[in-house]
Amino acid sequence: MERFGIGPNLYTFNILTHVLCKDGDTGKVNKFLEKMEEEGFDPDIVTYNTLISSYWRKGRLDDAFYLYKIMYRRGVVPDLVSYTALMNGLCKEGRVREAHQLFHRMVHRGLNPDIVTYNTLIHGYCKEGKMQGSRSLLHEMIWNGISPDSFTCWVLVEGYGKEGKLLSALNLVVELQRFGVSISQDIYWYLIAALCQEHRPFAAKNLLERMTRDGHKPELEIYNELIKSFCHCDCIAEALRLKTEMVDKEIKPNLVTYGAVINCLSGLGRSMEGESLVGEMVASGMLPDLAICMALFNGYCRENDIDKAQSLLSFFAKEFQIHDTESFNALIRITGGKGDITRSLEIQDMMLKMGLLPNPLTCKYVIDGLWKARRVDSASLVK
Repeated sequence: MERFGIGPNLYTFNILTHVLCKDGDTGKVNKFLEKMEEEGFDPDIVTYNTLISSYWRKGRLDDAFYLYKIMYRRGVVPDLVSYTALMNGLCKEGRVREAHQLFHRMVHRGLNPDIVTYNTLIHGYCKEGKMQGSRSLLHEMIWNGISPDSFTCWVLVEGYGKEGKLLSALNLVVELQRFGVSISQDIYWYLIAALCQEHRPFAAKNLLERMTRDGHKPELEIYNELIKSFCHCDCIAEALRLKTEMVDKEIKPNLVTYGAVINCLSGLGRSMEGESLVGEMVASGMLPDLAICMALFNGYCRENDIDKAQSLLSFFAKEFQIHDTESFNALIRITGGKGDITRSLEIQDMMLKMGLLPNPLTCKYVIDGLWKARRVDSASLVK
């Protein structure tokens, strides 16, 4: 700058201080400050705040507080930014009570906290799992005329969620809405997912309806979480209703949607209905996967419909190139267990024609079937 005839001033010094702090070389920063003072420029509030923020971010909180004390000695009064940066550093180290004490000291010295200051403390309490302290601060900030923002809502809801206090999180949402605070879609999504994980799909669905009333548009992932939760609870009628609702809202079901519903139907002894959904998938341009094939196969086996189970494996192999040795082995084991060794051998031949090599289990089940068939024949002869 001096080479071009431009003299340095406090403004340019502060810009360079900020750049050096971002670079992370504190040695260069200290040398630069010495040069700054040699040039006759005393650091101002901006300089100190830049340094304090840099120090706490690098875990050098003691140095940040040293600067805080130096400020008073040099006649520079710490402002809201100074205090908030120090509180951030204390909260980061899990010293939230000390941060709160500093907050009271700041207020005592005539500074009014803003949303950033409150959020810093609230976040600190939530990280420590001290939800009562964070809730008290929420009420205090509202009383002082400061409306919670999306960050305030998120850290409080997430804090209750991590503590396993989902009901408290839901009550908080209701309370915030009474104060005129809008709830973001991210918060609704978090709560719906949490309710689904706790296998409370009806509560989650009620929250989805409230979310829709608030003007948020549900997405595919939210519907899938709800459908999976209903299916886990064997509430297939509700799951199917939600799938229909998705289609009505022009949200296309995906493999996760169909997989959950088909798996549930098969588990409830309604494998035929599940298989009909495969046709619906194909018509919409979607192919089933191995998990869907296995769900339907296991469903037919539980229903003791071996013909359908065998037909299904053949269909999936031919139409979708889905081959599963374990499913064929299961069929051989079932038919062999019933003494129908002829059919077991037919199934083994089917495997070979599809290019599936029998594994040790295949051979074991065939031998077991042969042994059982021989015992049955021997018993018939004795009679």
